[in-house]
Parts: sequence; structure tokens; C-alpha cells
Amino acid sequence: MLALALTVTLGPTPADVAASGGASVGLAGARATEIPPAYLAWRTGGLPTGLGPKLSRLPGVEHAVVVAADTAWMVRSAHAGGAVVDRPPSPFRIPIDAFATKGPELAPFLPVAQRTAVVRALARGRGVLGHSSASLRRLGVGDRMIFDGGRRITVGAVVPDAVASWSELLVSRETGARLGIRTPRFALLQMSGRPSASALSSRIRRLTGPGYPIRVRAPGHARFRRHADAVWPQVLMKLGFGEFVARPYPGRPGYLQMGGTFGHRHLASRRVPLLGTTTCNRAVFGPLIAAMNELRHRGLAGLIHGYAGCFASRTVMRRPNAAPSHHAWGAAVDINAAQNPYGARPHQDPRLVAVMRRHGFTWGGTWTVPDGMHFEYEVPGIAPRTGSA
Repeated sequence: MLALALTVTLGPTPADVAASGGASVGLAGARATEIPPAYLAWRTGGLPTGLGPKLSRLPGVEHAVVVAADTAWMVRSAHAGGAVVDRPPSPFRIPIDAFATKGPELAPFLPVAQRTAVVRALARGRGVLGHSSASLRRLGVGDRMIFDGGRRITVGAVVPDAVASWSELLVSRETGARLGIRTPRFALLQMSGRPSASALSSRIRRLTGPGYPIRVRAPGHARFRRHADAVWPQVLMKLGFGEFVARPYPGRPGYLQMGGTFGHRHLASRRVPLLGTTTCNRAVFGPLIAAMNELRHRGLAGLIHGYAGCFASRTVMRRPNAAPSHHAWGAAVDINAAQNPYGARPHQDPRLVAVMRRHGFTWGGTWTVPDGMHFEYEVPGIAPRTGSA
């Protein structure tokens, strides 16, 4: 098996020890907590159904697993004793970034220390939470999450975030189907050789047919081992910008009707130099105003030709089954949209991009499918900035 790239070592925690039965972490030592290196493959909009067996038959593939991901809507959560933890007001629910896969196929990609606990939890129809999700939800092993239709998921294990691929909930394929988690989003592969990312991408592209291009990351080159690997997963958005309750907007596919106190606590409307009055997450205004002031003070105000907004309560690309857009948190701004339509070659001035990056904004112009107008703010100190796959 290929082992040439960066491997993440995750020290055992009390939750890991409890979830694994208290034995494997202590016996295996540091090597048991290493995440096995793997290639990551994903495509905007999802992978074709039935790709997994085809990937397994590619020359040089030792192990392959496909992971499905969709939004599961949580209506409440409770501790094992029955005490309610979260219960959003009806008809609103909490969107959960949920993954579904086959435990035995996932096993080679898991650290030895967590492998048995994760596979066992999935086989029993239970859920696996990353540490950040467990902390956000205030849940542990034995506690429950209740979703649309009264479907209950008992937490079977809590693992480091990278082990759960930065999802909020990981379940088996069978359990995921009952929750509506069906869209294949990304694949992990372990190879006997050392193909380049571009060479492996060419091989996989022959299997996928028409659609958006395949993105392949070599071991150690993915920031997050999941689809859309360069941008913050939902659990980090919640930690950095707050959590909202919502529901799919009746009669408006791809839009969200938001409820609760999120807007009052986390959103505001202010006047921003060069952009005018805009509604954003409160955490965004400081760096956004600083970036615009820098442009103005350096005589670069003319680089702003138009502004298309910040907060928008919708899903990614307005697809009904997609995750909430980062605009739904008010954490992204669209600048010079007319000159930078989605999917087209970006035409942003490099000086504008450099200023925005200096103030904490990532740029969508470098994505697999370019989104040159799009700049997302990342709250410092929350997420890793280097590869972890």
C-alpha cells in the first residue's frame, strides 16, 4: 500500500478509549492513531451511481470506498436517559452534514485505534460523530439524534474529526438510505503504485462519463478528506459562524426558510466601504471592512466593479439536495459577479485576490469549477490549513 505522503497522527482522547473498549489505543500506541494515506476523488454535484465496484477493478487499486453525503434534518436530540438536548421550534429543524458508507469498505482507511469501534457502530445501525460535532451537539456514546419521520440514530462512537472526514454524522449505507443520504459524493482509494493525481484522474474520468471534471488529490494534499476538500465543512461553519435552524423553503427549491434566533444573534446590516450597505455575519465585517479600506488607501478602489451580496438563505448552487451554501451563514461575498460568472475562467485582478486573502478570505477562482466572484471568510484558529488525507 502507498505510504508516501503526509499522515496525520491523532492522540487518543477519553472518548476514543471509551469508544474502542479501552484497549486498542493503549496497546497500539502512536502508530495506531495514524490515518492511512489515500487518494481522494470527487466531483461537483456528486459521482455517478455504481462507481464503487468499477473503481475497485482499476489496475493498481488495493482498496476503494465511495461515501454518500446529503443533508439530514434533525428534529431533536436527547441524552440516553431521555433528557432533551436540542429541540428546534416546529416546523424548523437543524441541518446535519451526514455521510453514509459501507463499514467494511471504509475500514482500511481508518486508524487502527478507531477501526473496530467505527465499523461496529455502523454495522449496528448506530452513528459516528467527530469530536467537533459531538461537542456542538453536546452528545456522547449512547445519546440519540431524531430526524424527519421519527428516525432515531443512537451514537455508537465519537472519533477525531479527520477520522469522520469532518462530517457531522457518519452512518452505514442502509441507515443512510432511511435518512435520505444517497448521493455519492467522494471516493477514497489506496494504490499499490505511485500514480500522479492527474494520471489517476484520467483513469477515473473514463468511468464517470460526462459532467463536471473529477478532482483527485494525492495522499496528504487534501485539506479535508471529503468532497469540496478545500473549503470549510459544515461543522466548522457552525463553530465559526453559529448554527441556524431552517427548513426547505416551501415552493422554492434550493432555498431555505430560516427560523430561530440565528439572524438576531449572528447577522447584521452595515455600510461597507466600496460595497455599500450589506447583510453579513457579524464575524465577517471587521476583516471585510479592513480589506475594502486597504484597497481604497492603496488607490485600488477601481478594482471593485460590482457587488452581488453576502447573506443568502439557500443551498449550494440552489440544488434541493445540496448542503447549505456558505452564504446562508453570511460568511461569503460575491464581488465583480458580471465579469466572473460561475464556471467561467475568472477575471479578478490578482491585487484584489491578494488583499482579500491577506484579510482571511479564500477565493473560489481556484476551485475545480471556478467561482471567480466568490470570497469566503475563515475565522482564524478553527480549521487546519494543511493536508490531512
